Amino acid sequence: MNYTMLAVLVAAVAVTGCGQKSGEALVEKMIEKQMAKEGVKGKVDLSEGQMTIETPQGTATYAGGAGAKVPDNFPKDVQVYAGAKVLASVNTPQGQNLMLESGDSVEKIIAFYKGKMTGEGWKEEMSMNQGESSVLVYKKEQRTASIVVAKAGDGAQINLTVANESR
Repeated sequence: MNYTMLAVLVAAVAVTGCGQKSGEALVEKMIEKQMAKEGVKGKVDLSEGQMTIETPQGTATYAGGAGAKVPDNFPKDVQVYAGAKVLASVNTPQGQNLMLESGDSVEKIIAFYKGKMTGEGWKEEMSMNQGESSVLVYKKEQRTASIVVAKAGDGAQINLTVANESR
């Protein structure tokens, strides 16, 4: 699935979050038609503030707003920052992504992840501090975890991605 399609899908979740069944059905069909044009056969389901797409390659779930939560299969060796609010989640066969919001500082969040990730056996591959934002990248087995933390108002936003490497 390309990034343009992903952006359209996530936007559709936001638009249909109000739960209007007729609107959801229309958006489901529009997305399925667009997928078919791109050669992807799949079934789209918009319900409960999230979108689920089933294709022969697997199932992907996108959620934002009130329907966003940490997926059940989110890796247990990657900590979700305590007290952070889940703004959006993406769960695909290739990995997971969480967009979180915290009232804590970028520095405090980065220090937390530096301790927790290596404590769980992850090897730090990169660490970059750009003032009001920082990026950490870790590797473990056939997975890569990236943590991007950026100042947002009085707190910070955290983009937490765990990607499974293709073989």
